[in-house]
Amino acid sequence: MVAPSRKAAALLLAAGLLSAPARANDSASELNAGGLVLVPEPGIALASEDLSISRERIDVAYVFRNQTNTPRTVRIAFPLPPIDGRLLSFSALKLPQPEEANFVGFTVTVDGRPVEPELEERAFVGEREVTDLLRRLGMPLNPLRFTELETAQKRIDKATWAELVKAGLFPDAEGMTEGLWRSEAKFFWSQTFPPGQDVRIAHSYAPVNGFHCLDLKEASRAGYRATYCLDDAGLAAIRRLHAKAPSESGHLRAFVVPYIVTTARNWAAPIGRFTLTVDKGNPEAVVSFCRTGIRKIGPTTFRWEAQDYVPDQDLRVLFVLPGPGPTGIR
Repeated sequence: MVAPSRKAAALLLAAGLLSAPARANDSASELNAGGLVLVPEPGIALASEDLSISRERIDVAYVFRNQTNTPRTVRIAFPLPPIDGRLLSFSALKLPQPEEANFVGFTVTVDGRPVEPELEERAFVGEREVTDLLRRLGMPLNPLRFTELETAQKRIDKATWAELVKAGLFPDAEGMTEGLWRSEAKFFWSQTFPPGQDVRIAHSYAPVNGFHCLDLKEASRAGYRATYCLDDAGLAAIRRLHAKAPSESGHLRAFVVPYIVTTARNWAAPIGRFTLTVDKGNPEAVVSFCRTGIRKIGPTTFRWEAQDYVPDQDLRVLFVLPGPGPTGIR
């Protein structure tokens, strides 16, 4: 349920009193995330990548190979999805772990051993950095940590709060504590790749899914079908789900899981072997995404494979579920 102050904010936004756009409470846009990123390194090749996607978790296993005769030490990063308070504080989006700095539960291992990467967090209003200001006042850098923001408002004196409002960090409305800044965060660590050896890195995190209610008219629209490469068989399956939908509206639950694969272009060569496995969870669910040559390998799992793969298109995986149930939105 959306808190009363956020309901009021939505009314203000609809009236044009604030510049941040309102979002419908029955939908939420997904936040993009993907794999590991490093500065372009011509000596390190990505020999293989095994990517597994479900609505609950994304798991990736890499094999890197140093093709040179000397060790290479590079900084590897995992960028968290940016959080723009002006857009998201008033939306229905729910983070997997909303009160944690690591809000996607990111974990990483190198050759089977856990790594504790550093976390760099920064906050901005437009192009102006406000990281130090928020930290000095004991406030979270992620504007979606609502409980901490409400506690901070009670602690901070009225004059200081008024300055924060004037600086564009909060709405100019009584009792509203929604943060309007943008947070950017990434995990990082230094990794050494020995010459001529393979290094196995695996990471896992919970995706920030998008959600929308789906009816047959929307599912049949050419633009919608093109976005998720929904073929005739997939549309027919959605029609069957719709026929069994218990609600009078006939809406189905649709989730979108994004994954950025194009960052792999920083490696020395194409990905030697790339394997994508998607698990729809529920046997009755429908899944669709833009790849050709997809094989069904189990009751709920699908696989796509490529050799010498040069990523040219990021992934948006559509899951359509039957009947009512939890949506994972606020």
